[in-house]
Amino acid sequence: MNRHKTAIGLCLLCALLASAIAAQSASAITGTTAFTCKLGPGDVGGKTYSTDHCKPSEASGEFGHYKIAEGTSTELTGNSNAETAKLKSTIAGVAVTFTAGSATGSGTMENKVDVSGEHFADGSGTLTFNEVAVSTPKCFAYKDEGGLKGAKGIIHTEKLTVTTKGQGDALKLTPAEGEVFSRFWLLDTKGKTAAEGGECTISGTYTVTGSIKGVPEGATAKMTHAESTAQGTLKLGSGAKIGIEGFVALEGRDPSIEGDTFKPLSATTVET
Repeated sequence: MNRHKTAIGLCLLCALLASAIAAQSASAITGTTAFTCKLGPGDVGGKTYSTDHCKPSEASGEFGHYKIAEGTSTELTGNSNAETAKLKSTIAGVAVTFTAGSATGSGTMENKVDVSGEHFADGSGTLTFNEVAVSTPKCFAYKDEGGLKGAKGIIHTEKLTVTTKGQGDALKLTPAEGEVFSRFWLLDTKGKTAAEGGECTISGTYTVTGSIKGVPEGATAKMTHAESTAQGTLKLGSGAKIGIEGFVALEGRDPSIEGDTFKPLSATTVET
């Protein structure tokens, strides 16, 4: 079995967590933290929004930013059911596009402040891609289950951590341990490798490595192929760049409050 290195899932998780904790402006900031976006005038920034995603480009409306207290653990959930997610790269000279029918994720985050006065947020989580299709004929993605082939069409990330500390108006996403973001298999429809007579010529096990930064828009995050490729921090094998495009929306709730429901999470810069 050949072992290659590639990536799928990273940037959408970036989008998932970035929606919660990345900044909306790079000017004169002392840090970035997450806020709940919900009905009402808000208690920060004095700006209102026309939808519960609190996008900076929106006209004034009935929604505002509400603070999440420092040190409060916020439970995260997110999905990209409204849009598909795509990974584009090259494997053994073959241009390949992975398309996920949906992506679901979960994790936690906290707003923090350090001794220097910088406001920031730390988070961690995982993401699962469902209904993954591969553009290369006869090839199919399979979930990696501890080094064994798992379910067809499923790709699951390792635990990832994300922080805005020292990142200005962005965040940096890295694996919680080591360098691996996720692993998956490429096999033919019968689950065979090329060595076993399978029809997928680029069959093998694949591993995500690297790091990435992202900046969202309100509670909806978008990653484009051009933007993610330009960073050059995700690599395929010995150095091929990887680009990802897609949309994801993020919500959060306080697990210590009985009956608290998930509400869209947005962000803003903090000046002190």
